[in-house]
Amino acid sequence: MKTIYYEDELNDDFAATQGIKTKPLPKNYKWIHKSKLWNIFADILYFLIVFPIVKIFNKCIIGLTIKNRGVIKKLKSGCFLYSNHTQHIDPLISADVSGWGHRTYFMAGNDAFSITGLKHLVAMLGAMPLGYDMDSMKKMIHTVSKRYHEKSCITIYPEAHIWPYYTGIRPFKSASFAYPVGLNAPVVAMVVTYRKRCFPFRLFFQYPAITVYCSDPMYTNPTLGKKAAKEELRNRVYEWMKETAEKYSTYEYIRYEKKGNL
Repeated sequence: MKTIYYEDELNDDFAATQGIKTKPLPKNYKWIHKSKLWNIFADILYFLIVFPIVKIFNKCIIGLTIKNRGVIKKLKSGCFLYSNHTQHIDPLISADVSGWGHRTYFMAGNDAFSITGLKHLVAMLGAMPLGYDMDSMKKMIHTVSKRYHEKSCITIYPEAHIWPYYTGIRPFKSASFAYPVGLNAPVVAMVVTYRKRCFPFRLFFQYPAITVYCSDPMYTNPTLGKKAAKEELRNRVYEWMKETAEKYSTYEYIRYEKKGNL
């Protein structure tokens, strides 16, 4: 079994993106495309081409099973989906979780927009860059609000960094919970867990299959101020994710050990 040694649960990143030269987001980056042609092409690409391929890939290749699958479909509004971050393909999983009826967007680092020729493609498929200064932060917040009011599902990975096949839930901050608190939006927590492949699938796939668990919707506590509500909502999401991972993520494919514990 492979072992990865870490120092800092909040900041260590094992995404293996060293080959990508991260570029700053251009000042003229178009956060929301108003062109009808661009949006029609984006919807055709997402719903008629990529989404069916994602469904087949998730079922046949990664062995995806989703528990409480219908939770987002029952919502009459947009929502925020908070997930642990253990795969580069996590956005494919969240798209499957949100289902056909909800356009899915996800927060992504600038790595995703730094690959030559692909920045428009990843935007069409739902990637939204993170703001890096006051101007871009305002544009990001406006974009998130617009997507939510379009009844879209916005996926956030509060752990921020990818730890491949990690079975626990790492500590995360409450900053990203400002979005659902400010919009009074429903939040669904999601945990990606791993299970050993059954025969005969383990003859073809060495890596484990995936089971995703989804919570029921959580809402902002209306009796609290925004700062306290953000912390309280973060704590509820974190505790649910932690308890779910401890209960169901039982198969360890990669071992993680803290360097100071050697």
